[in-house]
Amino acid sequence: MNAKALPGNKMLSFVGVVLVLLGLLLLISPAAVGAAVVKLVALVLVVTGVAQLVQGLQAGRAHSVISTVLGLAVAGLGVLVWLNPALGSGFLTALLMIFFAVHGLYKLSASIRYRNFAGWTWMLLSGLLSLVFVYLLWKQWPLSGAWAVGVLVGLDLLLTGLAMIVLSRALKKARSGGYFDTIQL
Repeated sequence: MNAKALPGNKMLSFVGVVLVLLGLLLLISPAAVGAAVVKLVALVLVVTGVAQLVQGLQAGRAHSVISTVLGLAVAGLGVLVWLNPALGSGFLTALLMIFFAVHGLYKLSASIRYRNFAGWTWMLLSGLLSLVFVYLLWKQWPLSGAWAVGVLVGLDLLLTGLAMIVLSRALKKARSGGYFDTIQL
């Protein structure tokens, strides 16, 4: 891989700063953020269900029955989550575990890709920490709930952002020093 195939250090740094700021915002009030996310998911489910229901009522006969049933089910699930946030919070926590597992593995592979640059260990540590988050959530699931969404996502964003800033500086230094002229990634 050549230097042009790697992301620009300015974009990497910008995204890193945005992630750090978002992470800090989430950490300020994790329970409120978690509760808001559950309500937002409930609202999306209701809107999606109603749209599916309308589509089902306008469709042909066989498709109409399936779409109508799916629309009612999805909208009903949205209402259920809205009325019982603990249910929605448990479901979101399960999705969060999947997200952290996949995101952690991605960051581990990215750290290996950048291992020739100073700061690659920050991405490695961020990936490992994401996998630790999976373990922590699993041990307390489904009780971890709303606080976990805010705290763990906030920490993940903060650490990923910091890792991206460190990597962007290493890329800038490598590009200015002619590093890419001498090696092939």
